[in-house]
Amino acid sequence: MDVWPGYSNEQATTSQKGKGKGKAKTERAENPWCYPILEDGSLGAATLKKRGARFEWTFASEGHSDYKLVAPDGPVEVFPPTRPRPWRGPKVTELQRAEQGAHFLRTFYPDIDIQAELIREEIAEDSRAAHKLGHDDPYVGNMVDVSSFHVSRKNMAYVVFPMGETNRQLNMSPLVVQPKAKVDVKPLATPVFTFDTPIQQIVASPHAVEVGKNKPVPTLGVRTMGSTTFLQIKLAVNKASFAVEPSPLVTVQRADIGDRHAVDIAISPVNPFVGYIVNDAGQVYRCSAPEGRKLIEQVHACDFTTRSLYRIAVSEARQMVLTVSETYASLVDLRAGKRAHQLHSVNQPDVVLTSVESIGDDRMIRLVSSDEILWIDERNSRRPLLAIKHGREFDTTLRSFTRTMISSPLTFLTSRRNSLVTVYDVSRASDNLVYMHEPPHALSPVLHPDGPHLGYAFYQQPTLAGSKHLSIFQLSNRGSMSLLNLQRVHNDTAPETPTARRTRGDWSEAVKKLGDEAEAARPDLGPVAGKAHIVVDLQYAYQKLFVDRKEPDLAAESEAVYDTLERVPSFWQDTDVPVEHGLTMFDIAMRSGPEPVDASRNDWFTGSALDCAAGHRALVQGQIPREQLVRSTPWHLDISPLVRRTIPELKRDPQGTLECLTRYDLADGPDRTAASYRRENEARSQVALDLSLACDVLVPKRPGQNPISTFDEDMLNISRSTEAMSLAELEPPPVNFGFLRPIPKEDANGQPIVPEDSTDPTKSVVPLGVRLLLQEWDVGTNPYEYVYRDPYDDTAEPPARTQRPMKPFTPAQKEAQSSMEMGVAGQNQMQRPPAIASSTPRAPPAIAASQPVVPRKPLVAARSHDVLVPPSSPRVLPSGTQKGRSTPFPPPSQDLMASTQVLPGPHGGRPAPAKKKPVKKRLGGF
Repeated sequence: MDVWPGYSNEQATTSQKGKGKGKAKTERAENPWCYPILEDGSLGAATLKKRGARFEWTFASEGHSDYKLVAPDGPVEVFPPTRPRPWRGPKVTELQRAEQGAHFLRTFYPDIDIQAELIREEIAEDSRAAHKLGHDDPYVGNMVDVSSFHVSRKNMAYVVFPMGETNRQLNMSPLVVQPKAKVDVKPLATPVFTFDTPIQQIVASPHAVEVGKNKPVPTLGVRTMGSTTFLQIKLAVNKASFAVEPSPLVTVQRADIGDRHAVDIAISPVNPFVGYIVNDAGQVYRCSAPEGRKLIEQVHACDFTTRSLYRIAVSEARQMVLTVSETYASLVDLRAGKRAHQLHSVNQPDVVLTSVESIGDDRMIRLVSSDEILWIDERNSRRPLLAIKHGREFDTTLRSFTRTMISSPLTFLTSRRNSLVTVYDVSRASDNLVYMHEPPHALSPVLHPDGPHLGYAFYQQPTLAGSKHLSIFQLSNRGSMSLLNLQRVHNDTAPETPTARRTRGDWSEAVKKLGDEAEAARPDLGPVAGKAHIVVDLQYAYQKLFVDRKEPDLAAESEAVYDTLERVPSFWQDTDVPVEHGLTMFDIAMRSGPEPVDASRNDWFTGSALDCAAGHRALVQGQIPREQLVRSTPWHLDISPLVRRTIPELKRDPQGTLECLTRYDLADGPDRTAASYRRENEARSQVALDLSLACDVLVPKRPGQNPISTFDEDMLNISRSTEAMSLAELEPPPVNFGFLRPIPKEDANGQPIVPEDSTDPTKSVVPLGVRLLLQEWDVGTNPYEYVYRDPYDDTAEPPARTQRPMKPFTPAQKEAQSSMEMGVAGQNQMQRPPAIASSTPRAPPAIAASQPVVPRKPLVAARSHDVLVPPSSPRVLPSGTQKGRSTPFPPPSQDLMASTQVLPGPHGGRPAPAKKKPVKKRLGGF
């Protein structure tokens, strides 16, 4: 076999270190080239060839072809799209997505605190994974193919592709051969089979010469997201309708192939049927159906267990399987065993193998990588015969198709990312050397516009094998099918006269309906997408508010106002519903009047009986019984200074408020109507009335009063008093709240969370420090005038009240004091507490007369806050806001113990220890 010169022994790069003194020297041996590589613009491989009596140089790229490829009719759309247009998401940056994610978490999960940097890292990782899966997805496959077979002395061919919105329906439309060997499609709108999951790959068996008993059966291999199904194709009873009835032969689940996902399939045209599957771990399985039984066996095991890119191809004449991973290409001859023979390996880090073709009639294997296309002879696979750099970017979807036209094989390089189809005319010449007969060139695009698609299919009529006609099918992402008929003619052939080209095929009404439905459909984005655009018609509301306004009955309004003003002073006596919170004058006026017609969730927008001309007039004339209601209310607070901070237009008299609100009137003009002025006066009077009624807060019970205790609370007080008279520790009583009550926090089970310093889970959720402060403070007194008094000291006179120099209270401070009075109501501790044993340790009695007589320290009674401190813990110093009693002596640093010494002195009368004999010191020398 003649090959281009090269170095067949591949040696790895070696380094030798020089011996001897001094710096070591490194000698690097470069890897020699082992096969010829052609690149655009270079001569490539060369060798000396004998012609006659002389030798001359010949190059691999010096070949010349006498033919060219032309597309006389251009591309035609033979099937309409069946899926809606893809949804284009908003183009936002990762930072914007992180901010949106953080806002979502803080809105719906406020208890979860997640840092923005963590969200940004997760979104960046998700973007990288999605980008990698979109460019290097190992599960993508060719989703269109042509199935052809010979039956009843007639060749039948069908283009097979998925249809429908989810790519689950299988369509088989027949091909029709027109004059001049041109191919057309007769589209069918009805699918022939429906799968449970979307289709990812379709493979048809090679052309079956004769279909019948003991003959090869035309089959289809369909790989979906859930399983892989091999179907047998049968013609329907009515053969004139071109209808087919595919029936499943073998269905391969994920559990049948090592609990892995299938990444590629192939079909061998032998009898009985045999199909091959490779999973994402590189393991190859053979599937067959002898006598209707399902038989799946493993024929090749890969050493790698990680997910990678794997592709397979089978030989048409022999039981040989070609397997390709990212770095290795192997040949498995099933007749000699399951051991694989390595064909080629990739040593470059940025180059991966993407696809492989089955062995052709010329015994050549076409192997495609992300960097080049290789031609390998199966009889001598130690090194490729020729390689051509295709010059494309890194792409794992590169695939080659080889078809023979006029006794010369042509290789078409395709990709799923774009519609670029490159033609390579590479074959063996008469001198047994492989030549590139003409430079690579691109075909006219089959699909318009150019972009990602779902695959290609190449069809050549079986009876015209090696002829000059070829048809290319391309499937778009939306499911439309395009056809391009090619013809290989001689370079000297004159071009045909251009005729009117058609861009669409002849479609039936059912097929046209599919296209119309796809154009009108929109992608289903789920329930969240429904909130993006909502149209609400507010015409009815505007009609009711501004157009269909009924003139009010002045007599009825005046009567309702008089009745309301009459009931307001006696509101607290006439009401039957207990009031547990504070009310404003607006709330009392609304409750005293009739039930409003248009009730709202907010009482402020509902309105009251005073919202009319008679009510406005009563406000200006001072007829609203504010003083009478205040005198009959147990507790009242005027918050008008607080309201004026927000709304400075509020004045003390209603007339001044109306004058200040005139600044918001509309500009006068000739186009204003009388109704406009009337509506403006009514709105101004209504705002003044609402502000005046919102300045008074009235409470049915004065803050600070102890609530009525229940039987359980009485029993709890009795038990607490009993506990106080004992020597056990006593916690202050719980705090009773008035109108403003806190909401305790709950755990995941709905139970209230008890503070850690509380020993009784039934007590209040108020911490211990707050209860200690509130048990000695009367609600309503000034906290700055608080002076601590010892409740156990009866003889001592009350200390002089020491007050800090304070300025007279401003109205704002008085409001704050009044607000504090209505907040928390602690229990009054003015009565004398029971006597409790002192926690201070007593002094031990004197043992011997030799002890010095020390006057005994008087026993100091324990104070209320001393009882809560255990004896072993240090004393709590009084806080800075109160003045405590000072003791004559500081507390002892350690507990006192009884003395056991009998006599005074350092040894307590015991004899002195015997003195040891002094040891003589060494003076020196030997």
